[in-house]
Amino acid sequence: MKILNNTSAYKVWIFAPYLETDDPTLQFYYDYTQSIAEYTKVFSEINCEWEWVNVTLKGIHEAIAKVKANTSKKNIVLNLCDGDEINEVPGVSVIHALDDNNLTYTGSDSYFYQVTTSKITMKEEFSNHGVSMPRWVKLNGHVDKNMFKKIGNPAIVKPAVSAGSMGIGLKNVVSDFGELKEIVTAIKKGYKGWNLHGAGLLAEQFIIGKEFTTFLVGSYDQPEKIKFYRPIERVFHPSLPEKEQFLSFDRLWESYEVESQMPDQGFFYEYEAVDCPELNAQLKELSIDAFKAVKGRGYARIDIRQERDTKKLFVLEINAQCGLSDDENYTSIGAILRVSNKTFTDLIVEVLDDALLRKSKILRK
Repeated sequence: MKILNNTSAYKVWIFAPYLETDDPTLQFYYDYTQSIAEYTKVFSEINCEWEWVNVTLKGIHEAIAKVKANTSKKNIVLNLCDGDEINEVPGVSVIHALDDNNLTYTGSDSYFYQVTTSKITMKEEFSNHGVSMPRWVKLNGHVDKNMFKKIGNPAIVKPAVSAGSMGIGLKNVVSDFGELKEIVTAIKKGYKGWNLHGAGLLAEQFIIGKEFTTFLVGSYDQPEKIKFYRPIERVFHPSLPEKEQFLSFDRLWESYEVESQMPDQGFFYEYEAVDCPELNAQLKELSIDAFKAVKGRGYARIDIRQERDTKKLFVLEINAQCGLSDDENYTSIGAILRVSNKTFTDLIVEVLDDALLRKSKILRK
């Protein structure tokens, strides 16, 4: 079943996570002006009725009721809700409500969402399935004096649950016990009221080398139908020391509250297509292995680093409900679409088709 076979039979409801806040940085994070323009173009091109719905954690059932009230067409929910719910942004509760009401929806199911929301549970599943990843330890609210012996030096400290690099800065890369203690204390203070340590902290081996991003659409139990897009390399500004070549929140979102801009107003990073066939094949194999390890469904972005000296690849994380856009200044998916010679409309159609395929499989059981 494919949506383009009969778009007039469907209405697509876009569920977008919404946070009511007075903070300008967080307001920017939840400003969907650009996204709405992108989706307007998509649904105009495929001639399909659609509606945008901002969803708060308290307003999930109201949003569901709005969809169910439409009986003139078949409903598909394009679910963009990606919150951890620790900070009042809707996430897995939306998926539970969609399942409870037997609605067709895109993206992650509840298991994939929950197991990857925390980097701790995600890494535990990677370990269980032999997926290559950096050495790591749980910090569990205290500083482990033996950490560097366990995972190597330097290390990077991360909140177990965060999005958009929140809680990640230059000082998160640590080389001694004093730096480790300082960053753990800083993370516990949170960010503008945002709780960054409620789900725990972890430290992992900081991989010095290149960084790649991959993207796929499909389900782990139908690997033959997974659509794997062409990988990209994130090439950081040449002025940056190796220990600063990662996505820190301040530079990623250009707030520059504590970190500096690039010289001569240069770009923090740029994207390049991965041209080496052998490396492409290795990235695809590792990405699908990671996807299968966490029982992925819907679509996912996978972040991978390649150690400079050994050339070994390591999965940093898999993002179950990653941001979708054709603007590569907003998300790496835009660059992946560019090098894959696909449009944003192509991508959204594939995501919607995947939702219909999953629903038809459920109905056949």
